[in-house]
Amino acid sequence: MNFSAANLVKCSASQLLYFALKKLQFVATPRQYAGNEYADNIIQKEEASAEKRGIIKLKDDLLFFCVDMIKDTRYIEIKMVDDMDDYEDWYLHSSIMQSTLYASLLEHVTELDTPKFRKKEGYKQERIPVTPDRTYELWFGTDKYEIHPNNDVKQHYLNKLELISKSVETTDFSEVRAFDSQFKHQEFNIYQPYYKLIQ
Repeated sequence: MNFSAANLVKCSASQLLYFALKKLQFVATPRQYAGNEYADNIIQKEEASAEKRGIIKLKDDLLFFCVDMIKDTRYIEIKMVDDMDDYEDWYLHSSIMQSTLYASLLEHVTELDTPKFRKKEGYKQERIPVTPDRTYELWFGTDKYEIHPNNDVKQHYLNKLELISKSVETTDFSEVRAFDSQFKHQEFNIYQPYYKLIQ
């Protein structure tokens, strides 16, 4: 199976299993399109490399993740925030978890490339070596955070992936529901990933 790291963070295990069993595809929302345009404008302004994909092979499964922007040795996730004085904590926490997972996954790939959907949009194929002296940042609206890899966060989402993959074979929802009841909306508090506001 193919897994999106972003969906592992954003969706429950039950939802991902349902989509896999029904062979459904996630459809981008108007907000996601607006977020992509927002990120593209920042990338263009920064004269940086846009959206690069990493792929990790896990037994019979593939895990995909995309870094929004690479500038020199900085790897950056970009999130659009409509109102910096009034946003939901869950959105920041989910963004930190996603960025932490990506920073952790970067330790397992040697290069990133241009994803297929970007090539269809006219972007040229690029391959970028992953630099060993890199930093990872989350640009959350106008705030910028330093993010560190976290093995516990990475292992949590790998466990989630493995559970969904196994449950596709059995078509049994009991284990994914138990996983969700233990972890859904609790990951940030459980794993307490490192994040520091960059002044």
